[in-house]
Amino acid sequence: MAFKSAFKRAGTSLVAGTALALSLTLAVPESAQATTVRPGAKAGQIDLLMDSYETEQARRSLWGATVICWNSGIGGKVLALGVCQSAVTVCAAQAYYAKPRRRAGLTFTPWGQFWCWKY
Repeated sequence: MAFKSAFKRAGTSLVAGTALALSLTLAVPESAQATTVRPGAKAGQIDLLMDSYETEQARRSLWGATVICWNSGIGGKVLALGVCQSAVTVCAAQAYYAKPRRRAGLTFTPWGQFWCWKY
C-alpha cells in the first residue's frame, strides 16, 4: 500500500515538473520584434538592425544577444549561434558607448564573418 502511494506521488511530481518546465519554456521573455533583418548589399549577406532597447540589452548580457539572434533567425543562417551572439554583443557595446549613443547594425556574410556599423 505504501509503495503504491509513493509511486503515485512520484508520477504526480513528474507530471507537475514536466508542466512547469514546459510553461517556463513557452513563457520566456523575448525582446520586441523590432529587430530588422534584411538582405545585405552583396549576395548572401544579411543585415541586422537593432533598436535602442535591443542595443542596450545585447551589450548588457549574453542572454539579450541570444534572444536577438534566436528571434532574428540569423543563428541558423550563420554557421554557429555563438558567432551571432558574440557579434551582436560586440556591436551593441560599440554602438551603446559611442558619443552620441547610437543603435547597432551588423552585416553577416555566409562564411560567418561580420562587421559592425552604427546608425
